[in-house]
Order: sequence, then C-alpha cells, then structure tokens
Amino acid sequence: MKRIKKLTINFTNFNMSYIITIRIKESILMASDTRLNYHYDKEINGEKFQVIIAVADCIRKTFFIDKAKIGIQFLGIGYFPDDDGEEYPLSHFVRKLYDEKYSENFKKNAQIIFDFFKKISKEGDTGRYVKGIMAGFSENNKSYVCIFNTYNNDFEIKELNVGQFIDSENNKTQFPCGREEAIQEINKRITQKSKEKFRIIGGPIEILEITPEKALFIQESKNLFEGSKRELVKCLEINPKKINGYILPQPHFEKYRF
Repeated sequence: MKRIKKLTINFTNFNMSYIITIRIKESILMASDTRLNYHYDKEINGEKFQVIIAVADCIRKTFFIDKAKIGIQFLGIGYFPDDDGEEYPLSHFVRKLYDEKYSENFKKNAQIIFDFFKKISKEGDTGRYVKGIMAGFSENNKSYVCIFNTYNNDFEIKELNVGQFIDSENNKTQFPCGREEAIQEINKRITQKSKEKFRIIGGPIEILEITPEKALFIQESKNLFEGSKRELVKCLEINPKKINGYILPQPHFEKYRF
C-alpha cells in the first residue's frame, strides 16, 4: 500500500497542543485537540517553565478564514488584550481577520494573516506570541502550507503536495493515503498522545477538511468557550465542569520549547 510521506520542513515541537495537517488526494485535512491549560510562567536555573494548575477541554485551535480560503491552526492558545482592556483567546481575533481584503493568492493572504498576528504579539515575549500552521489552495489549485511563529518572526511557505503531512509531535510514521484511513490515524495519534501528555493535549478532536471549493468540519466539538480570560478564571474557580475543566491536585511544570 502506498503511504504518505513526512513533509520535511523546519518545525519545532511545541507544547500545549497537538496539530496535524495532511494533504491527501481529495483535500487537505487539518486536525487539533481542544485542551486548554491554565498556567503561569516560572524561571528555574535560567530556563522558562509553564506551571500548569488547571486544564479544560473547551478551546478551538483550528479555523477557516473563508475570504482568504485559508485554514489556520494554533500551537498553544494564548490570551491577548483587546481595545476594551479584556484579554481574549485567539478565536476572538480570528473573527477580525474576516474583514481583511484578500486575493486568490495563498502567499499574499498568508502574509496578511501573519502581519495581523504580529501586531497583537510581542516578539520574544513568552506571554504574547502566536505560532501555528496555515494551509489552503491558491488560484491555480495548488496547495500550500505556511509555518509561522511571531515569537522569533518565523514565516515559511512551501507547496504541500499529495502525500505530505506535518505532525507537531514529530511523529514520522507515514499516514495511509485513503481519506477514511487518514482520519482514523489522526484520531489514533492525538488520542494516544493525550494519554501521555494529558496536561497539555486532550479533549474532543476537531478535523477541518479543505478542498479548492469549500471547507467544513468533519469532526467538531460542541462545547467551546470563547469568553475572556477573566470569565475563564471565574469558570475554573466556581464551575469548572461547565468548560469540561478541573484543577490539578498538584501544579505540573512543563518546560517551554520555542
């Protein structure tokens, strides 16, 4: 059986999320978990750690920006300040991208989106950066992928050919080529990794399918939270079950990997 090959691209393993992008014959599949961890930063012997004190399964990490015809997924979901002084998840800011002016060119549209997130980030600040993947089709029906990270201003675009994939946990095992088999493998990988890293990966798995004509979620969580950081903390303190959350019995230290 023909197998899908790992796409060779400069990609650093990040914590907090598991995202997978695959180019199969019919489409692009973009998948992610929905686990959010609530943490604070701590420096130990010159190294930075997240001290995780709570988790909740309520955050969307994969989106489709219809006007740009681009799927975008995030490695780690931060909370960023808006004009009203409140801090919001990235889903709040993705909605603002709907108003940008786009063309039929993937590379130009990806640059617009990257520049937008650079504006709400602070380069080199662990509390204010955005990292992830964009993927989609351009006007010639070629598919592309963009790896980006506003922490160090990384922005790289490559053509995404049939038979290539990106796995944020660096699992190099080849995917099966069939659509249903590829979907099964996505679910298997993220489910297995959630057992190993339950403090940073887990919850319902979402899968977005993109074709040159349209995009839709073929797996979608029904319990998403898009409120402010203040509202999130209130839920964790008063009613964590509302957001599929719980407080850890002991804080967990997770080293940053930029």
